[in-house]
Amino acid sequence: MKIALICQFFTLRFGMEETTMMRRNNMVRRLVVGTLVAAMSLSIMPTTAQAKVSKQESVYVMANPDGSTKSITVSDQLQGAGEAGGSIKDVSKLSDIKNVKGDETFDQSGQNLTWNTNGADIYYQGKTEEQLPVSVKFKFELDGKEVKPEDIVGQSGKMKITISYENNSKKNVTIAGKSETVNTPFLMATGMIFDSEKFTDLVLDDGGKIIDDGSKSIVIVLGMPGLKESLNLTGKIKEKLDDKLKNEFTLTCNVKDFEMKNTFTFASANLLNMITDNEDGKIDIDLSKIDDKVDDLDDAIDKLDDGSKKLSDGVKELDKGVDTLASSIKKYASEGVKKLTAGIRELGANAPKLKKGVGKYIDGADKLAKGTKDYVKGSGQLTSGIKTLTSAIGSLDLTKITSIVSGIEKFAEGIAAAADKDKMEQLTKGATAVSDGIGTVNKGLSDLESSFSNNETAIKGLETALAANEKVLEGLKTAKAAGTPNLDQAIATLEQTTAGEKQAIEGLKTVTDAQKSGIGKLEKATASSSDLASGAKTIATTISTLVTGISTMADPTTIATIQTAISSLSQKLPALVMGVKMLGEGADKLSANDKKLTKGCTDLISGGKTMRSSVDKLGNGMKQLSDGAGKLDSSTDQVVDGVGKLKDGTGKLFGGAKKLSDGFSEFRKKAIDKLLDFYNNDIKNLVDRVQGIMDAGREYKSFSGIDNGMDGEVKFIIETEAVKADD
Repeated sequence: MKIALICQFFTLRFGMEETTMMRRNNMVRRLVVGTLVAAMSLSIMPTTAQAKVSKQESVYVMANPDGSTKSITVSDQLQGAGEAGGSIKDVSKLSDIKNVKGDETFDQSGQNLTWNTNGADIYYQGKTEEQLPVSVKFKFELDGKEVKPEDIVGQSGKMKITISYENNSKKNVTIAGKSETVNTPFLMATGMIFDSEKFTDLVLDDGGKIIDDGSKSIVIVLGMPGLKESLNLTGKIKEKLDDKLKNEFTLTCNVKDFEMKNTFTFASANLLNMITDNEDGKIDIDLSKIDDKVDDLDDAIDKLDDGSKKLSDGVKELDKGVDTLASSIKKYASEGVKKLTAGIRELGANAPKLKKGVGKYIDGADKLAKGTKDYVKGSGQLTSGIKTLTSAIGSLDLTKITSIVSGIEKFAEGIAAAADKDKMEQLTKGATAVSDGIGTVNKGLSDLESSFSNNETAIKGLETALAANEKVLEGLKTAKAAGTPNLDQAIATLEQTTAGEKQAIEGLKTVTDAQKSGIGKLEKATASSSDLASGAKTIATTISTLVTGISTMADPTTIATIQTAISSLSQKLPALVMGVKMLGEGADKLSANDKKLTKGCTDLISGGKTMRSSVDKLGNGMKQLSDGAGKLDSSTDQVVDGVGKLKDGTGKLFGGAKKLSDGFSEFRKKAIDKLLDFYNNDIKNLVDRVQGIMDAGREYKSFSGIDNGMDGEVKFIIETEAVKADD
C-alpha cells in the first residue's frame, strides 16, 4: 500500500514538462522529497493534539553520488511548546543552532537548552557530524566494471546500479523475558528518476517497483536493514520470508550518454508502529486464547493417538483370542466331542458287561464281608501281642545308651582332630629338630673353647705393656728426684695408665676362667653320650611312633565305620522305642474300629443288592445319552464353522486397526507435531521478537538529542547530488 501510494505521487507529479534545467531540478527535488516524506509519514504524524511537548525531527543529509555523507542539517520542531507555554527544556548535540521560524530565544549549557516559547512552537535548525544510524550506498558498474559515476558522464553501455542499506543503530530490549540486542527497525525508501531517452530496458529485482510514463522512469525500492538479523527467523517462516527481507537491490539497464539526477532516500524508525492500534503500542494478538486451543488440540491428538494404539492393541489381542478359540474349538470337537461320543457309544455297548461285572462284584463283596469278620477276630490277638512287646521295650534305659553313644562320638572326633596332617608333621619335625639341635650346640661349644687362646694372648700383651710402663714410671720418678722439672703431670698420667692395665689383666683372667668352667659343663651336658642327647632321641622316636599310630587310627575308612555304627545306633534306638509305642497306639485304634468294620460289611452286602437294581436302570439311560451325543457332535461342527468365519473377520479388523494406528501416528508426526512446533517455536517467538523490535523503534526518538520528559519522532532524508556534464 505504501509503495503504491509513493509511486502514484511520483507518477502524478512528474507528468508535467519543465521549461528550464534549473526549474526542472528544483521541481524534482521538491517533489521527490515532498512525495517520500508525505507518503511515508502518514503513519507517524500525530492525528490529535499532544498533551505534552513532542520533538519532531527531520535530518537532511547531503551525500555524494555513491551515498557517502557530505553534510548533515537537522531541523527540529518542539511541537506543543506553544500550548505548554513558559520555558521548555531541551537537549541537543547540534552546532550552529538557529531559530528558523520566530524570534524565540534559548539559553544553552553544554547540550542542555532552555527555550522561551512566548506561546509558540519552536522551530530550529543546526549542523552535526555524528554518524548516521542508517546509510545508503550506490555502486555503479558499466559493462561489468565498477566505476565512479562522475568518471563516466556521457558514456554508454550496459549499466548495473546496486543500492544497499546499512543499519548502525542497536538497542537492548526484552524478548520473552530475556535481554537481547536488536537493530533499530528503520524502514528505508529510495526514489530515483531516469530519463527514458537515456535509460532503457530497466530491470529491478524484488523489493521495488518501476513506473514508466513514457518520458521518464521512476524507481522506488523499500528495505528494512537489520530486520532479518533481529527477527532471527527459523523454520518455515525463514523459508518464506528470509529472501523478502532484503537490504540490497539491483537495477540493470542500458544507458546512453550517462548522467543522473539526484536520488532521495527516506528513513524512519517508527513506521512499524502502524501495524498496532493500541495506545501502548503493543501488538494486538491475544496468544493466551490460541495457547488454550493449541493445548486442547494437543490433548485431543494425544487421546486420539492413544485410542488408536489401544484399539490396534485390543483388536490384536482379540485376534489372538479368536486364534486360541478356533484352535480350542477344533481340539474340543476332534478330541473332546468326538471322543465323548465314541466313549458314550462304547459305554452303551458295554452295558451288558457292566451288569455281569456288577454281579461278580456283589459276590466278591459277600466274600469280603466274611473275610473282614475273620480279620476282626485275628486283630484282637495281634493287639494283645503288641501290648506285651510295648511293655518289654518300655523297660529299656535310653539315658545310658545315649551316654555311651555320645562318648563314642567324642572319641571319634578327638582321633580325627589329633590326626590332622599339618599338626602331626609339625610335631615330628619339632622333636627331630630338638635332637639335632643338641649336637649342633655341642659342636659350637668346642669352637668357642678354641677362641680362649686369643684371650690368653691378649693377657700376655697387656702384661708386657705393663712391665714397660712401670720401668718408664720408675725412670720418671728418678729424674724428678734428681731435680728435673715439669714431670708431675706425666708421672700422674702414667700411674693411671698402669693402674688401668692391671685392672684389665685381672678382669680378662677372671672372665676367661669363668667361660672355661661354664663351657666345660655345657660340653659334658650336650655330649652324644649324655642323658640330654639320649632323652631327646628317645622323645623323637616315641613321637614318630605315636604319629604313625594316630594316623592309622584316624584312617577315613576306620572313622567312617565307627561314625556309621554310632549314627545307626543313635538313630535306631529312639526310633525303635517310638515305633513300638506307635504300634501300641495303632493296635488300640485297630481294636476300637472292629465294630465299625463289622457294621461296614453288613452295609456292603445291602449296597450290592441296591447296585444290582440300579444297573438295570442304567441300560435305559445309556440309550438316551447316546442320542444326545449324536446331536452334540452335529452342533459342534456348526460352532467350528462359525469360529472360522469369526477368525477371518477379526483378521481383517486387526489389519484395519493397524493401518488406522500407523496412519494416525504418521499424520501426527508429519502434520500435527509440525503444526504445534511451528506455533510454539516460530509463531510465538516471532510475535515476541516483533514486539521487542517495535519497542526498539519507539525508543529511538531523536538523532540529535532529546529531553527525558519529551516524546519524539525522527525521520532521515538523504539526497545524493546529481551527476551531469559541466555546463
